[in-house]
Amino acid sequence: MKKLLFVLALGVAVPTTITSMSSCGTMLKTMQTVNQISNVASTVNELSGVLTNTLGLSGAQKSGLGSILTSYIGQTNGIASLLGNKKSYLSQLGNINFNTLGQLKGLLNSAQYLKLLGLGGSGKGANLAGLLGNLSGGSSLSGDAQSVLSGLLLNQFK
Repeated sequence: MKKLLFVLALGVAVPTTITSMSSCGTMLKTMQTVNQISNVASTVNELSGVLTNTLGLSGAQKSGLGSILTSYIGQTNGIASLLGNKKSYLSQLGNINFNTLGQLKGLLNSAQYLKLLGLGGSGKGANLAGLLGNLSGGSSLSGDAQSVLSGLLLNQFK
């Protein structure tokens, strides 16, 4: 029942937020876009290590996380060409984020998932510096790894 209510709430919130955000002329200047990642495996390994330490993941969870992140990066690489079309990019990124966060929710326990969502801060206070500061080893992440995490966690179309 909780999952159904969560999905229904997001089903209403995501399209509304995306519509209002896409009409904003400066949205892409403030929105966290995701770089096109050329070395996917290296970026996934880097992110998996930091998130495993930060969230206390088991071996099985780390493996699942790697699969989810590989898929996420593949999908965001696939929409990189849409950056010139704000509305299309926001719509696609919103869908990718929604699906990826849903997969992560299924992989992690409740405490881990809530910690993941809170890593970047909340509301207008959410930012990359806060995100990196809350990660165990976050300051050593490459620019590509930072881009992936900020694109996923700082764009939680609420």
